[in-house]
Amino acid sequence: MVLRGTEDRDLPAIEAGIHDPDVVRWIGPPEPSARHVMVRNEARWADGSPTLSICELDGSCVGLVWLGLRETDRSAGYVGYWLIPAARGRGLATSAVRLISTWAIDELGITNLRLTTAPGNMRSQRVAERSGFRRLSQPADAPLDERERGQVVFAFDTDSVSERA
Repeated sequence: MVLRGTEDRDLPAIEAGIHDPDVVRWIGPPEPSARHVMVRNEARWADGSPTLSICELDGSCVGLVWLGLRETDRSAGYVGYWLIPAARGRGLATSAVRLISTWAIDELGITNLRLTTAPGNMRSQRVAERSGFRRLSQPADAPLDERERGQVVFAFDTDSVSERA
């Protein structure tokens, strides 16, 4: 698995992903187009919140993983991701989430990194746990922001970063 910036060759996978029924179910209604997603993500990255393509070793895009920094506290943020159906169940999401999370802690100085899932999204809850996140709540009663309301909230366990060093 490789993480890299999105490229035009990723547009078909992004288009498939944003219209995948599971992605729509768990993340929300699709964006207008894959190109719109890329433009929005480029603007977010310029503001410090990167989105990376999750790729097979041959460079083919199979999903996205992103880091969103809070506007009011740049030491806090969240991780999100999705994969196209053919890429699920092979550990790619776990690896991608772990890599971007470790990078956020080590290189960006993030001290409060979270991941949220819908209560019924057991696959994403397993990804969170396998990626080094620990469950904080189910569902969030006192959310950090609106993103956490009614969600299962996980925090990245920074001890797991120091254990691998």
